[in-house]
Amino acid sequence: MGFGDSSLFLKIAFILLIVAFIIQILGVALPYWYELDAGVVETNAGLFKICSEVGSTKVCRNVKNPVDWWAATQAFEIIGLLIIIGALILAIVIIFVKSDMKILKLILWILCFCAFGFIIIGCIIFGAEYGNLYDDGLSGAFAICIINSVVCLVAGVLALLDWKSA
Repeated sequence: MGFGDSSLFLKIAFILLIVAFIIQILGVALPYWYELDAGVVETNAGLFKICSEVGSTKVCRNVKNPVDWWAATQAFEIIGLLIIIGALILAIVIIFVKSDMKILKLILWILCFCAFGFIIIGCIIFGAEYGNLYDDGLSGAFAICIINSVVCLVAGVLALLDWKSA
């Protein structure tokens, strides 16, 4: 039992889960889910912080009492992060401790697909509601979370292939 004894599908899924964890932390933490340029004032915001810049002065503040759709996006993205953490821990257990238990591999690919679902639903909520309010663009951290959902989906497919081949 060890990394060298695991299947290629499981190794790649494990590496993708590490990448997904890092990307999701960045996507949730960075204040660049959207950017608004109102001439003199430039504003960018993430899920938990809004920053405004006037000239050379930049002021950031935490998001307090967000509207329902914003809070739903926060919840879905954080739950997605927690599911990724659970999948990563389970992948470590499968690789290094109990590689012969098929049920653990089944749970791993289910967790990967759940992470994909929560993250992409959070992005859909934010994109739909934000699009109803503003014409300006969604920004980098929003795109990072969408990309991360695809990474989780690919990790889930690989975990499914590993489960099928076991």
